[in-house]
Amino acid sequence: MPSSFPRKTLAAALLTAGGFTFYWTYLTLNQGRLLFDARRRPPRELPAGVAAYSHEVPGGLLRGYVYGAPPAPDGDRAPPAGGAGGAQEGVRDLLFYLPGRGEDVLVTMQYLAWLPPRVGFATMDYRGVGHSDGAPSEAAAVADASQFLLHLRRVFPGTRVHVVGRSLGTGVAIQLADLQDFESLQLITPYDSLLEIVRKRFPLVPLRQLMRHHFDSISHCKKVVQSTKVLLAERDDVVPHECSERLMAAWPMPVAQQTMPGTDHFTIIERPDTWRALAAFAQQVGLPGGQPAPARPRAAAPDEEMAGGNDLPAPDPRGMPAWAPR
Repeated sequence: MPSSFPRKTLAAALLTAGGFTFYWTYLTLNQGRLLFDARRRPPRELPAGVAAYSHEVPGGLLRGYVYGAPPAPDGDRAPPAGGAGGAQEGVRDLLFYLPGRGEDVLVTMQYLAWLPPRVGFATMDYRGVGHSDGAPSEAAAVADASQFLLHLRRVFPGTRVHVVGRSLGTGVAIQLADLQDFESLQLITPYDSLLEIVRKRFPLVPLRQLMRHHFDSISHCKKVVQSTKVLLAERDDVVPHECSERLMAAWPMPVAQQTMPGTDHFTIIERPDTWRALAAFAQQVGLPGGQPAPARPRAAAPDEEMAGGNDLPAPDPRGMPAWAPR
């Protein structure tokens, strides 16, 4: 009997070690899919007034969506749909929205009716998410966002572009600010480091050694020069307020902050006050009495090739839809 005790102990230890090894290996191999909640969705028609965007990525196409009407080639504005007030004057401010983990952006776009006239909207599915092909990763998300932003600059010449990141997308938005210039940056429920958030979800895992996608926003934010606003949910069990507060404390300049009453991490995007706050901040940037404009001049014209990126063919503005009814 005594001799069998060490054998049982050894067997239990080996079984435990094997379980941890399998667990760590699974997380390592699938971390991109798990972090982005990569799920494909069946094809469906786009909402009214929304045009499709795509560029090639390994494994297929990255897909995005654009809402708003650019000028027609002859300089005339596309006729407004449904008599939307001010639509004939075109888009003055465009929100480029980088979604949260696993977010169905076509569902999110149902809230665009809360945006005022002359405010457009664009968003995308990360690789492997929604209707986009490929494998998701931190580097791919930033590169795809940068390429899409170049496209938007061409489709909307003269339009002020404002980048909006939500949850996971705040890490993408902050890194995008170092690659390209735009008018303002808005962050909905941002975090200081995704590594710290995930560490609480996956205990007993050496994440710093295994995790390839850190989204270390607290380091990247030091290069941001754009006027910035943070929107927080009143209650947030996913990104605790202290994580957002650590990020804001590290910001290189003053950050506007607003807490949306009666919201949590998920419902904050479903409230009209959130969309009105996003639009109001974007419209006030650079105006007398509003938020200051970015300190640095734009480094490149919209049609210039970004260093390290691929140039895109000039879009045909006639293929873009007019404003949908509000």
